[in-house]
Amino acid sequence: MAVRPGRLPGAERILTGQLRRLALSLAILPCLAQAAPAPRWDALPPAQRVVLAPLAGDWDSYPPSQREHLVALAQRYPSLSAEERGRVDTRLKHWSTLSRAERDKARDNYKKVQNLPPEKRAAVKQQLKQAPAGPSPSK
Repeated sequence: MAVRPGRLPGAERILTGQLRRLALSLAILPCLAQAAPAPRWDALPPAQRVVLAPLAGDWDSYPPSQREHLVALAQRYPSLSAEERGRVDTRLKHWSTLSRAERDKARDNYKKVQNLPPEKRAAVKQQLKQAPAGPSPSK
């Protein structure tokens, strides 16, 4: 029985498919090893718990991506200037007082800012740096 060009005999085709799946599985393993779950509150180091203390009550309900972002912030915290640390403290305290609806609105506003052209985004960020952390005045 002749084998058509480009076609492998049955056993070789199966083996080739299995080798491809194995190669793909091995390629994915490093990614899976790096994807550690976001830590629960009680698993945070004491220094990070001090920084993130205003969020303690809601911490375990935050999505993993948000917890990872906040852990990264807490890790950078010691290297921030006194002014930056003060701003982080104030904003974390303010965030902890917001209702879920207010947090959702803040996230939506953040996404809108991210979609602005770079010049406008920089101007908005500069305004936010200078603004107090409390709620904005009603217009």
